[in-house]
Amino acid sequence: MSGGVTGGDQGFVPPGEIDARLGRLEDTDQIRRLTQEYRRLLDARDLDGYGRLFAADGEWLGGTGYGQTPAGITAMLNERLPARGSDHPTAWHLVTEPEIDLDGDRATGTVTWTWVGRGDADTPAMRLLGHYDDIYVRERGRWRYQRRVAHTDIPHRPLDLPPGGYGGTGSPPMSGGDTGGVVPPGDSTDERLRRLEDLEQIRQLFVEYKRVLDKQDFAAYGALFAADGEFIATPQEGLQQAGGPAAIQALVEAMPGSLLGSAPGDDFHVVINPLIELDADDPDRARAEVTWLYVVKGDDGLPSPAKLGHYDDQLVREDGRWRFLRREAPTDIG
Repeated sequence: MSGGVTGGDQGFVPPGEIDARLGRLEDTDQIRRLTQEYRRLLDARDLDGYGRLFAADGEWLGGTGYGQTPAGITAMLNERLPARGSDHPTAWHLVTEPEIDLDGDRATGTVTWTWVGRGDADTPAMRLLGHYDDIYVRERGRWRYQRRVAHTDIPHRPLDLPPGGYGGTGSPPMSGGDTGGVVPPGDSTDERLRRLEDLEQIRQLFVEYKRVLDKQDFAAYGALFAADGEFIATPQEGLQQAGGPAAIQALVEAMPGSLLGSAPGDDFHVVINPLIELDADDPDRARAEVTWLYVVKGDDGLPSPAKLGHYDDQLVREDGRWRFLRREAPTDIG
């Protein structure tokens, strides 16, 4: 046979189905981002921005209390959260990837969270662990919380429900208005797909960074940086800075026994909370913020959190691959 595709229509996907499948992936990614924005704004104590993550009649219920509407939730938290004695974060939330079930302009999800504070000897200490039960709604083209219930599992703290419960069906989804940074209307299928691929490739870059660092494969570590890439860290032991893959490799090769474990298996990095921002003007650039937790083997052989910090990243696509143009690694605890 010639001039056609064998097997009739086998393998053909109607354009409408492709658009729907892309839309589901985009919705999932936007809800994933909502989870990270929530965490970032809460830790920064930007409670006005935090409130705006909720729908017009959105609800929040947790150990701190109950609030409804963006302004009401912000007011409740301003009243009940303890005053922070510093302009810098004093507690940090680590959140897992959400389990999401999409249903058109609504969705449900579950997210595990931990609350980490500064413990004895200036080391990270896990204070609480729990989970969020979420209902999301698309409002004015953007995903927001219709309802978030924050359960504390360890130590277990039962929630006091307000009179009549915290139910309600919420308002119907709204359309039009500001998209809040979501997918611009009119973008081609290729552009939409490329954005999703870029986000996934950057997430994989973070995973690869952690993997080769813990293996102490320092040549592979240096290769994750662009030709003019920079690495900057500010531990208590002093500034660590280098430029270019070879110099960065040499810098980290000198760290085992001091800033790193003496051998692979002595220490591990937990990398979590990725918040990625693709450059709207340059498709080959991006920025990101990621939380890291440094865990060592304690004297009793058990894992012992030693430090907590975050990465501030500038990323660039070089030779078709995303790499670090600049990675700063401030230490927040330890």
